Amino acid sequence: MATRAIEADTADPAAEIAALRFTAWRQAAAGDAHGAAATFARALDLVPDDAGLLAGAGDACRFTGDLDRAIALFDRALAVDPTLVAAAYGRALAHEAVGATAAARDDFRRVTRLSPTTSPGFAGLASTSARLGDVDAARGAARTALRLSPGDAATAITLARCDVARQRPGLAVERLQGLLARRGQASAAGDDAAVALGVLGDAFDAMGRVDDAYAAYAAAKARLAACAGHDAPPVALLQTEAVTAGVAALPPGALARPVPPVAGEAGTHVFLLGYPRSGTTLVEQVLATVPGVTTLEEAPTLAAAAPLVGDLPALAALDDATATELRADYWARVRAAGAGGDSFVDMDPFKALALPLIARLFPAAKVVVVRRDPHDVVWSCFRRSFVAGPVATEFTSLPRTAHHYAATMRLIATCRDTLPLRMHDLRYEALVADFDGVTQGLCGFTGLPWSPALREFAATARARRIKTASAAQVRTPLFDGSGQWRRYAKYLAPVEDVLESLAY
Repeated sequence: MATRAIEADTADPAAEIAALRFTAWRQAAAGDAHGAAATFARALDLVPDDAGLLAGAGDACRFTGDLDRAIALFDRALAVDPTLVAAAYGRALAHEAVGATAAARDDFRRVTRLSPTTSPGFAGLASTSARLGDVDAARGAARTALRLSPGDAATAITLARCDVARQRPGLAVERLQGLLARRGQASAAGDDAAVALGVLGDAFDAMGRVDDAYAAYAAAKARLAACAGHDAPPVALLQTEAVTAGVAALPPGALARPVPPVAGEAGTHVFLLGYPRSGTTLVEQVLATVPGVTTLEEAPTLAAAAPLVGDLPALAALDDATATELRADYWARVRAAGAGGDSFVDMDPFKALALPLIARLFPAAKVVVVRRDPHDVVWSCFRRSFVAGPVATEFTSLPRTAHHYAATMRLIATCRDTLPLRMHDLRYEALVADFDGVTQGLCGFTGLPWSPALREFAATARARRIKTASAAQVRTPLFDGSGQWRRYAKYLAPVEDVLESLAY
């Protein structure tokens, strides 16, 4: 009804703008972010410099996942009205979502200046400062946020993280146990409770209370499993095993086909994969330090070709024209994300599933597989919190994590033995022990120039967008995180046979 009214009343531009504004806000309130974005766009065609409409459009794009466009819209809104809190806060959330933590921190700081009597800006400032390692700033902002909004669980958790970072784990335990008791684990939001329990595990771990730490981690994963459904099928595991079987069944040379060049492709093209917590983010930041290299982190660059992952006979029969279209779509996505150029690194620990696509569509690409002691990888994936999804569901128990990890390593091994791929293994432990030697070997394989400047990867990381759980670690100097699983060996014992069976 509202749309018909808008279309009928074209004689009065002010009325049309008002109606579009009302319709867009109503669509946004109803959860129709795509509809709201389209309606805001129509309104902005009429009044392109309306700060409120620009901020509303930015929020709509943020909810659709078009984060770079959202940021651009918030920029325009703030250029029109630098005091618009909604635009500053929306831009902070968008920057946070793309992993631009430093920019998000600056935006949240702006919000605190514009609205010093409300808590969201201080809460965001606390969270981003903590992730950037500025514990003192995080603590100050968190305390202000909690004074303004005492029941903010996320900020209380941030403050507990700061306690752990400041080597006050006992205070973190007291804070988190109090939070969980006040809210009640049964009634607390699932994500909040899971995150609180995970940080509680970190606090116990810092105190050397291994059994209490494991109990907290297991409780956190149980919360996540409950959110996903305790009996959620192992979708990611089954898909990985199916692709492995499909690759093994391919006739020799099935995917060994030449491909013509397409516009916009990089001269040096690297796929960087492995498994979460194996060191892929660290290696990405090292390569990003090389002049002229651009990278993308866990981006759906192969989305157009994804259906072929589950249909390997169709991939083998793919005609050259379609293959060229898929290659062109890949590079268009890379360029649209602001990457590409002369040298491009596509980092995604889960692109092992895409190895058949890589073999068929990008035979000249180099594939770097980052490996780490399976015990450390599995324990770290179980211990850490991840964004909800099919793969995160595999991390809700140690057996599920171990079996999915093993299946992924089998897939990589099968692809290495069967497909025409240029592959290079990089071991995390070797990188830590001999950074220069290992990175020289990496650069030699990829064809990128090596220099001592690669040692400054932490400074590069601090200036870049990073979304993975390793963001905090790669923004600090290199350290050896090996062997953390050993104190929890008795809990890994039921999957020891799985882990020991893996070649490493």
